Amino acid sequence: MSRFIIYEPMTAFTDILLALLASYLAWELGSWYHLRLMNVHWHLSRAFYLLALGAFLGAVSHGLGPYFSPALRSIIWKLTLLSIGITAFFLVMTALHHVFPYRTVRWIGWIPFLFLVAYLFLVLNDDRFIVAVRFYVPCMILVLALMLYSQWHSQTTGAGLIALGIVISFLAAGIQASGFSLHRNFNHNDLYHVVQMIGIYVLYRGGMLLTDYGV
Repeated sequence: MSRFIIYEPMTAFTDILLALLASYLAWELGSWYHLRLMNVHWHLSRAFYLLALGAFLGAVSHGLGPYFSPALRSIIWKLTLLSIGITAFFLVMTALHHVFPYRTVRWIGWIPFLFLVAYLFLVLNDDRFIVAVRFYVPCMILVLALMLYSQWHSQTTGAGLIALGIVISFLAAGIQASGFSLHRNFNHNDLYHVVQMIGIYVLYRGGMLLTDYGV
């Protein structure tokens, strides 16, 4: 009888840790939303839930992927890319609700929504990772720019922390892309997950301090 093996166990484990942390922080932000009824908290909590979903799918793929059929692997991969895009959308909406009045966001919010719909359609037909990168990175740059503007214009502590969290997330992505590993049993993906956990915690701290425009 063949032995059951978890492929890339450390990568799967750190992915699960990332998913659990993101889920907990999303729940905390959701609870904060019910207390303060801020759109920024609602959207940021959804971004964290989608991030948790992406990390969980990553854990499944890294740990059990070789057992799956090509069709199932393709479905998991597409769901992962979809979660990346939706996460980016909710982060953009978080920034918009912080920087612009609600009535303005009701109009300009259609722009990122239409881009998201186009992205989802594209991913279903072209699931190369570069497609996700081309959508996610500009979204994060936009959020970073809006948060830096808020920090500079109104000295909003939460906005500064959100900006720092995004910079840390970019650093994590750079580590992953570089292939740098601390140990043969702790590779670039594992290090990426650890740094990303720091990044999302900073995002969470910033989100708890963030308010809707004019509040």
